[in-house]
Amino acid sequence: MRRLFWVGVGVVVTVVVVQRGRKIVAQYAPEAVVDRAERAAQDAGRRAETFVATFRREFTQARTAREAELTAALLAEGQPDPDDVRASGLRPADLRGGPGRARHAATAPDRHPDPEAEIAADEADLGYSF
Repeated sequence: MRRLFWVGVGVVVTVVVVQRGRKIVAQYAPEAVVDRAERAAQDAGRRAETFVATFRREFTQARTAREAELTAALLAEGQPDPDDVRASGLRPADLRGGPGRARHAATAPDRHPDPEAEIAADEADLGYSF
């Protein structure tokens, strides 16, 4: 219980000293120093804002360029760009022949699909595999 009392006394003394110290500093600080500090803080804020805006703009440009490079590297010869396919309004089912028809020649409606034949057909359609 004594320790708790002295911890409380220490907290109260610290708060009082900090408040009094701020008053004394404000009372004796020259306004020129305060004004310079305010201007320096505002200038630092403007520089940080400019840096962040420039970084964001350059990052977005670099990300867009890299995305275009990766997309071009992954597309097979003659394969349409994914953005063009999305813009055309086609769905994946439209490109595969629709949900009612067999997806590949290896898939007949009366039997289970052959996974190896589907993989081979996918690779033939896409032009690449992983």
